[in-house]
Amino acid sequence: MINKNYLKLIRSKKKFKDNNFIYNIIAKRIIDSLDLLNISFNEVLELGINDELISNFVQKKFSNSKITHVDFFHQYERKNNHFYYNIDEDNIFFKENYFDLIFSNLFLYLTNDIDKDLKKIFKSLKPNGFLITTIPNINNIFQLVNCMYETDNYYYNGSYNRHNPTFTIDKLLSSLKKSNFDNPSINSDNINISYSEFKKLLYELKSMNLSSCLKDK
Repeated sequence: MINKNYLKLIRSKKKFKDNNFIYNIIAKRIIDSLDLLNISFNEVLELGINDELISNFVQKKFSNSKITHVDFFHQYERKNNHFYYNIDEDNIFFKENYFDLIFSNLFLYLTNDIDKDLKKIFKSLKPNGFLITTIPNINNIFQLVNCMYETDNYYYNGSYNRHNPTFTIDKLLSSLKKSNFDNPSINSDNINISYSEFKKLLYELKSMNLSSCLKDK
């Protein structure tokens, strides 16, 4: 189970503005998908605030759009046609048949019930609305995760949850279909990043504010 108090705490920390390049890499993938769409979006929802690239692109390409941003915290100032709200990941509530587009950058997997959330997201979309989201692969940074487990076993005679679990492609596809999404499409992409210093890797992971949020961590 997700420890909601801890999740809100780490996502409320001030992000390292000059060190969120991983989120920005993923954001550019979402922008590439949006750039292919030649339709108008009026009501747009950003689910989880991890970058500014996507919302800036949406505002530029769809100048009449109104963008709603939701997360587990509230630290952003209001801007023209931008509205910010707190949410509870276990009780997400959106207006039904309201949004033309919902996008999410490495956020949707932070939930106790992905099936429940996807059903609510589907109901909030207008007919022919779009959901574009990214989540980590289940084998993401597996070398580091395995290293942490081995270190825990060596020092503490047992391993602890050091990262947030995610979903397999088959699980995500099944959940989208159960939520009545038409013709869901999933693309898998590999991003390889090399580090000369281990502490640099740990620093950048920490800056993403995605420490394990499980209650039994």
